[in-house]
Amino acid sequence: MKITVEHVPVPENEVVLRCPELDEEMLWVLSLLRSGLQRLLVWDQERQTTLLPPGEVVYCESLEDKTFVYTAGAVYQTALSLAELEGRYGVVGFFRCGKSALVNLHGIRSLRSQAGGRIEALLVTGEKFMVSRHYAPLLRERLGL
Repeated sequence: MKITVEHVPVPENEVVLRCPELDEEMLWVLSLLRSGLQRLLVWDQERQTTLLPPGEVVYCESLEDKTFVYTAGAVYQTALSLAELEGRYGVVGFFRCGKSALVNLHGIRSLRSQAGGRIEALLVTGEKFMVSRHYAPLLRERLGL
C-alpha cells in the first residue's frame, strides 16, 4: 500500500482512499479510521458523562455486571460489555486479556513471561496486569512475537 500525505491549505482535513477494489486491506483501513473518530460514552461516580476517545483508555474490566474503563487519570463506567468494547475498538488496540478484562495494547509499557503460560503486562500507568494463559498465545500472535 502506498501512503501519501499532502500539506495543502484546506478548511478541514480530508482522507481519500484510492483502490481498484474494496479488499480486506482497505476495509481494515476504513475500520481503523472510523473507530478512531468514534467516542466512548462513559460516566464517573457523580454520573457526569464524558465522550472519551478510545486511545485514552488503558484497560477495561468487568466487575459485578458493570464495566469499568480506566484511563491514566480516571475511572469511568460504561453501558457497553467487554465483548462490545472489543468488537468496536479491537482494530485500534483493545485486546481481551482475560475473562473479565481488556487491555489497550498501546497502553502497555513492557511484557514479561510468567509461570503457567501467563504474561505480565506493565502498563503506562505503572500498574501490572496479568494476561491469562488462555489469551497469552493470542497476544503473542497479535504482537508478532
